[in-house]
Amino acid sequence: MKQVSSFVGVFILLCMSFANLFAQGKFIEIISPEDNKLQTELTMNVVVSIKKQSADYIKIITPVEQIIMDINSSKALQCKNISLKLGENTVIVRTYKNKALVEEKRRHIYVSSELYHQFKYPPIKYKQSYFHNDANEKLCATCHDMSVNEVKGVAFKDVTKSNCYQCHKNVTKGKFAHAPAVNWLCTSCHKTNNKDKTKYTTPKVVNESCFECHKDNKKLWSSAKYKHEPLDAGNCSKCHNSHASPYSMFLRKPVNEICVGCHADKHIQARESKNSKCGYNDTKLCTSCHTPHASNKPFFVKNASEKKEKK
Repeated sequence: MKQVSSFVGVFILLCMSFANLFAQGKFIEIISPEDNKLQTELTMNVVVSIKKQSADYIKIITPVEQIIMDINSSKALQCKNISLKLGENTVIVRTYKNKALVEEKRRHIYVSSELYHQFKYPPIKYKQSYFHNDANEKLCATCHDMSVNEVKGVAFKDVTKSNCYQCHKNVTKGKFAHAPAVNWLCTSCHKTNNKDKTKYTTPKVVNESCFECHKDNKKLWSSAKYKHEPLDAGNCSKCHNSHASPYSMFLRKPVNEICVGCHADKHIQARESKNSKCGYNDTKLCTSCHTPHASNKPFFVKNASEKKEKK
């Protein structure tokens, strides 16, 4: 009887210790992302450190998907690329031991977009943060080669050999992929800068990076009398995703949705006015008559020779 009582006492003590560790979050540490992180991409990496033998597997839950990740005990960190939605995302990271929940932690992420008014202005608590700094890279270096192994202007024969590929491969998952991205020439656009908050920066005025390759476009558009606001502001990435997209020309949304997002008044006029000169409708593209970049005619109207509808 005394033995049973002793066993029960030890069991209760262990349970209390376990509950205390659970409450204090002693088993798992989320290295990335930081809480209340602001970003523009719909993918991100979750990097966690787990106390050895405290869990068998991890479940990551996002508004888009649920991922089961087995724990590799030979690695100091566990990492996984996840998908997100526009706006606020709660990312839940749960660890399990013998199919029982051990611990749960959460991160709040906001994915903003200039093309959607409702996602253009995130709540003030969300701040942009960066991963590629010396401290984080030192942790990752236990498993990954954190050096840049690309040769400027030379595409990888096997893109999986890029040191960037393993962690960032999801950014090129799209029907239409941008040449520098799909060939993993990352530093064509992400400039190496060890003195900044992150080692790989993109300029706020991104057009100059775009024009390093698109020289003919720069020459054509710079000479035009009228320039569309995104182009004039140096913001190609407002409408185009520089990595990949389900839409032609790497657009972030279908052509007409992009145009109507800013020009809803024109949409209404075209639908309601019988005398409207605009031929816009649900099956015809705005770009049939208007150039989205620059023109010598008011309202960015194309010349007759340019008015060929693209699908």
